[in-house]
Amino acid sequence: MKQPTFVLHDETVNTYGFRMLTGGANLEEFRKNPVILLNHKDWELPIGRWENIRIEGTQILADALFDEKDDIAVKIAGKVEGGFLRMASMGAWPPEEVSDAEELKLPGQTLPTVTRWTAREVSIMTIGANHNALVLFDRSTGKPLDLTDASTVIRLMDRLNHSKNDSNMDKTLKEILKLQDSAQDAEVIGAVKQLIENHDRLARENQELKEAAARAETERKEARHAEAVRLVDAAIADGRIHAAGKEAYLKLFDADFENTRATLDAIPRRQSVTGRIREGERQQAAELSDLAGKSWNELDKAGRLVELKDKAPELYREKFKAEFGTEPNM
Repeated sequence: MKQPTFVLHDETVNTYGFRMLTGGANLEEFRKNPVILLNHKDWELPIGRWENIRIEGTQILADALFDEKDDIAVKIAGKVEGGFLRMASMGAWPPEEVSDAEELKLPGQTLPTVTRWTAREVSIMTIGANHNALVLFDRSTGKPLDLTDASTVIRLMDRLNHSKNDSNMDKTLKEILKLQDSAQDAEVIGAVKQLIENHDRLARENQELKEAAARAETERKEARHAEAVRLVDAAIADGRIHAAGKEAYLKLFDADFENTRATLDAIPRRQSVTGRIREGERQQAAELSDLAGKSWNELDKAGRLVELKDKAPELYREKFKAEFGTEPNM
């Protein structure tokens, strides 16, 4: 018997409302054990094997080689050769990735497009569920999933979408943490803990710096206020301002320290009566010393004899007697 060729899979929309891309098929597991089953009954012995498994365009094709030593296989081969059995059905594990991209959807498609999936086995079907004759197996139990239950298919696609989102989130998290894509969960958890510890440490240090800055500012203000009090008290003491204006000047210092200090410095100091008397005495002593140091002729030429007579009559008498040898007529 010539080996018949079967279409194992194509990319058309199945009756469940989704389609599976041929380019996303993983055939390695299937190629290692390419059994031909009858109606997906994996608890029964295979009736042959698939050969020349290949992809042509969007189709997965294979040639059926039936076991000629198996009576059931021989009977099925005869049905195939006679055209009574024409359908193969792909058994696959649940999809690994799906996409909601509109550009991947075909008319009549109501569910996402499967972009990554793994083939499990391919069976000859007596009655196919649809023209794709697809069946999906539960990885945990190995039993076929009931794809005629629309809710099962929807839940499956939703789970895959969430899984894909989780995968994308995991990749993004690793990028943020500057970890390799191959980083394990323990490394991610460790990096997150370290990030939290660093955040807490920086928060503490920032708070300590704020508190230190606040203390320094308080000390600066207190020092400025003490200096302002000293300057205002000094201005009151030397008569530049009246004591009643003390509080007003302190407020000015709080608002603009440097300009207020410059304003106070520019106010002239008032001299006390005693100070003025002492200043007059010092000035008079200086003048008398100047007069005493000059001769009669120098004073006469300078026109200061009258000044000498008025301010120091005794000194005038001495200089007159020394100059003329007689007492002046005072």
